[in-house]
Amino acid sequence: MSRYGRYRVLPVAGDEYLGETEAAARSPNFLFDEIKERVSREPVRFRVFVQLAEDGDTIDDATVRWPEERPQSAFGEISLREIAPNNASEQQHIIFDPIPRVDGIEASADPLFEPRANIYLISGRRRRAAGEQP
Repeated sequence: MSRYGRYRVLPVAGDEYLGETEAAARSPNFLFDEIKERVSREPVRFRVFVQLAEDGDTIDDATVRWPEERPQSAFGEISLREIAPNNASEQQHIIFDPIPRVDGIEASADPLFEPRANIYLISGRRRRAAGEQP
């Protein structure tokens, strides 16, 4: 049996939101600075869940939210234990691929998957090329 699902990556420490005034008072790189400091104290952990679709849920349009009460199955945990020593360079090589490319996991018929994957690939190539220039 197969079911559709959506990944949810949730911080173990919980969510924290800044108000507009507080966000404006922070430096442009405050998130980069904060994660370095946080990882130096302890691993930063995220739990990965898959929210399962039910009959009638829209499965081919990621912009349509499913009700929060949909069941979620634990899928794993990610722990960030250190910042890469050459972090700026490593960031030039990261791309997000919205299409699952894992045996046993198939993409839905969402028509935006392919264009998004292509755009992210082009963006990654441009970032790497820009980083190689003197």
